Amino acid sequence: MVASEQERVLGRRHPLPISKLRGVPPMVRLRLKSRRIATCGQLLLAAGDAASRANLIASTGIDEAVLLQLVQRADMARIRGIGTVFGLMLEEIGVADIETLARQEPAALHAALRTYNLEEQLARRSPTMEEVAEWIDTARSVPVVVSYGSNAAPAAED
Repeated sequence: MVASEQERVLGRRHPLPISKLRGVPPMVRLRLKSRRIATCGQLLLAAGDAASRANLIASTGIDEAVLLQLVQRADMARIRGIGTVFGLMLEEIGVADIETLARQEPAALHAALRTYNLEEQLARRSPTMEEVAEWIDTARSVPVVVSYGSNAAPAAED
């Protein structure tokens, strides 16, 4: 797929290598690479919907839960400013994909992230209110590319 088609589908070009995502088992990375899937954009295009994920699972033998988690992490990587640590914090409080992020209220999410980070001390600092609001605004404006078969995303705590 050419870059312009990727931009149309994903909302922007998404060249981040899959290897940069947190928790990618080496064997999974090799199996995806054998299918010419090396970037987050390619992963989202190849496995963003449930049927495509099922086909990829069948052809690669990748565990369904592992693949879904990687797809969700690739999805969240489309939001500028959500890196490894803030992404982990979001996952831990139940915000695993862009669709869930878009449903959040900025002040409540900021408070939840701040409380979580004070308890767990994962990051040197918590994300600012402005960063959280920008993430949510971006999540509300980019195309939804991850679906879950029944069109129901995993439940999240608001």
